[in-house]
Amino acid sequence: MRRSTAALPKAKNRPFPSMGGGHSAENAREALAQAFLKRSVKMLQRVISSASSEALKSALSSPTDVGGVATLLSDLAPLDADLSAVDPFVEAMARGAAIKQELLTNGGGGLTSSQVSSALGITRQAVDKRRIRHALLAVPNGSGEYLYPACQFTSAGVIPNLEEVLRAFQIRSPWTQLSALLAPAPALGGKTILEALKSGGIERAIAIAASFGEQAA
Repeated sequence: MRRSTAALPKAKNRPFPSMGGGHSAENAREALAQAFLKRSVKMLQRVISSASSEALKSALSSPTDVGGVATLLSDLAPLDADLSAVDPFVEAMARGAAIKQELLTNGGGGLTSSQVSSALGITRQAVDKRRIRHALLAVPNGSGEYLYPACQFTSAGVIPNLEEVLRAFQIRSPWTQLSALLAPAPALGGKTILEALKSGGIERAIAIAASFGEQAA
């Protein structure tokens, strides 16, 4: 499998619980969506008006629209008194979103369940089962679905012994696990855990994965 750098799929609209009929529920959802859109557009207009050319170029260089907004907010939050006063966590949230986007990009991009199903020749249900039992790494995309970092696959399928590594992690955050898989480890001679697995360093790779979180335990 070739490593994908496809943009994140758009989040699907999810209907709110029924409030006396399908039409009333959909109307309520549409009203909320329009109100949020109006508020967001005003915020973006204000942020863009105060952004420098460099900040806008940085935002536009992001591979996705979500990453672009996160980058712009992250760059401007420390300089925008209104942003800090309204929501003191906006910079942290924006930086967190930008970091996740960068991680996924460094991991070769994110594959959908359907793409993984097609590549491995298994059903989507089988893909979900592998994710649940930690045989595949998946990160949430914010719409209730998951993306599978392409770095865990090769043209022959899943990197051998990846399941043992994923199960060895003491930290269960998939984003932290992805970061660990992509980070060069001194104990592996500067290789990443994934590179060690590909070259046959299974035991060392598992040991490194198991060591994550020990300091906080």
